[in-house]
Order: sequence, then C-alpha cells, then structure tokens
Amino acid sequence: MKKKYRSPRFKPYLFLLPSLIFLMIFTYFPIAYSFFYSFFNYSMYTRKPIFCGLGNYVKMIHDPIFWQVVYNNVLYGAFTIFPTMFLALILAILIDEVKSLKGFYQIGIFYPTVIPMTAAAMVWMFMYDPSLGIINQFLGLLHLPQPGWLGDSKTSLLSLIIMAIWKNLGYYMLLYLAGLQLLPKELYEVADIEGAGWFRKHYYITFPLISPTTLFIFIVSLIQSFKAFTQVYLMTQGGPGYSSSVLIFYIYENAFRYWDIGMASALTSVMILSLLFLVLLIFGVFGKKVTYSLV
Repeated sequence: MKKKYRSPRFKPYLFLLPSLIFLMIFTYFPIAYSFFYSFFNYSMYTRKPIFCGLGNYVKMIHDPIFWQVVYNNVLYGAFTIFPTMFLALILAILIDEVKSLKGFYQIGIFYPTVIPMTAAAMVWMFMYDPSLGIINQFLGLLHLPQPGWLGDSKTSLLSLIIMAIWKNLGYYMLLYLAGLQLLPKELYEVADIEGAGWFRKHYYITFPLISPTTLFIFIVSLIQSFKAFTQVYLMTQGGPGYSSSVLIFYIYENAFRYWDIGMASALTSVMILSLLFLVLLIFGVFGKKVTYSLV
C-alpha cells in the first residue's frame, strides 16, 4: 500500500492536498453552510433557526431593493469590465511597441494595483470632495458642472466605476503584455512587408491571437465585479438611497446590520449561482471562439 501512494501518479495529489484542505474549510464549507441556512428563518430575533423552505427566496424576489442592487451590480460590471479590458489591451500594445522607457510606463500604469483598496478609497474620497477635491476644482477651471459625486445618487455609482477602472487597469495591462510576448513576431514582419497599417495589423493578428488572454481577463474581471465591497463600504455605504449598493454589500447589510442570517444566506446563494452560471455561459459561448493559431 505504501508503494502505491509513493507512485508518481499519486504525488501531484499529495502536493495539492494542503490547498484542497484549505479550500474545503474556508471556501466550500461556508458555501454549503450558506445554502443550508438559506432555507431557514434565522436572525437575532429567533433563538434557533426555523425552517421556512423557499420563504427567503420569495421575500427576496418581492424586495424592490434587491432588484435595485442587482441592477447596480450589472451596471458596475458592464462599465468596469469592458472599458478596462479595452484600455488595458490598447496600453499593452502601445507599451510593447515603444523602444525606450518601457519599464517606466509599466510601473506607472501598474502602480495603482499594488495600492491597498482602503488607501485607494481614501485618496479618491478626497479627490471626489465637492468643495476641496481636485476633480471639481479642475472642472471649475473649465467652467463645467461640479457634481456631488459620492453624495449624489446620480453619480455615486459612476464614481465607484471610475475608481475601479483606475485600480484594475494596470493588472489587466500586465496580463495582456505577457500575452503579447508569446505572439509570433514573424506574422508582424510579414504584415509589414505586405504594407498593412497599424490598425489592420492588430485587428487581424493581435486581437485573434490574444483571445485566450482576453477570455482569462474576462473571467477574472467578472469575478472582481462581484467582489466590490471595500470601496462601497468606505466611500458610499451603498448610498445615497441604495444608488451605489451592490450585491455583496447588500449581503453584508442583511447579515451584520440587520442580523438576518437567513436572508443573507439566500442572497449569497443567488450570487454564487449567478456567478457560476455566467462563468459557464462565457466558457460555452466564447471558449469555442478562442484562437490559438491563424492557420
């Protein structure tokens, strides 16, 4: 038996065992725990969980705040994922083509990524200040409207989106830059000989061959859009009037502000299933279109 587990076939699983144990304790068990308690009425007002079946889910469906939060999350995801990916790809291409100061540009764009989210949120709160913030002062010099940003329901979510693009742009740019290094340079040389312009060269060569990296970044950025909590908690508290609240922050409010563990568990279950469905949908739709060769 000992020789069996010493065989090369079992060695990879032994190396993975610590990570699997960690995932079971801190990821899979809490997920299963949330699914279980989503079928119970469990709060600080009840001494013990009371089985209610699909009661929490029915209550959730009829809750207008839930749909407002879902709508905010969709907007936040759409306007952070696609602009950030597009800008990251363009910047990666431009940096890959420069002859000098390439490292300087990489560090400059990547630097916001290494700033802790708490510190970044504090900096942007000061920048968004209606009276002292540098953004409104600059708009004032241009004689443009100076919105309330975080204190205005019309611009609070937009403020979080702008900050998220700034924060994640460097990370995605670096991923794209790493993907560009793997592309065959011979194709670009042939394109130059044929007289292809900058746009046509990247449209027909770079964009198709970089699609595996694009798919990976798409999945990562989708998951990130569901994890937007710290900036919401520090900058807006989901307000004004739930205008900037997202799903994970609404889960936090139900669990630790209203102490409704059953509803928080139901919301968590919906978020996990929604994210799983979206990831599988992306792999199903776009996974088949990923290009590894132009031949």
